[in-house]
Amino acid sequence: MTLHPTFEGYLAFVRGVMGVPDTAISDDSPTLKCCYNAALEIVNVGMGLCQLPTIYTATVYNAGASLLLNHAIDIPPSTYFADIRKQLGLGKPVNGLVNAASDQGTAGSITIGEAMSNLTLADLMMMQDPYGRQVVAVLMEMGPIWGYTP
Repeated sequence: MTLHPTFEGYLAFVRGVMGVPDTAISDDSPTLKCCYNAALEIVNVGMGLCQLPTIYTATVYNAGASLLLNHAIDIPPSTYFADIRKQLGLGKPVNGLVNAASDQGTAGSITIGEAMSNLTLADLMMMQDPYGRQVVAVLMEMGPIWGYTP
């Protein structure tokens, strides 16, 4: 991995780490470029994360991967992205985290940290796939600069 994100590095990540075949999406797809560029915006350099070049690069590539899984459109006859979204349960409504449940005879609860309580819908969407979870984990470490902690 290079010490700064590049489109070529992102493409290598998509092919090598994610295992997305070129039959599912071509190297020159505008969707790939769009997901990469959006990832650069989500993981912006203003947070100081770029001072940790390996983590910054991995976070950009993971953000792009999450966006790709959620937004790529299959080109028939490929059903690659539809299949992986179904496998991961992506695209289902996410309303938040449940921290307590009860009925007349039983009750149970778990403690959810303040940061988890303040996740946005976009954050909850990213939490549904393994790449997005990596992004949210890193961004939460950045603290209140990014808004992931109270």
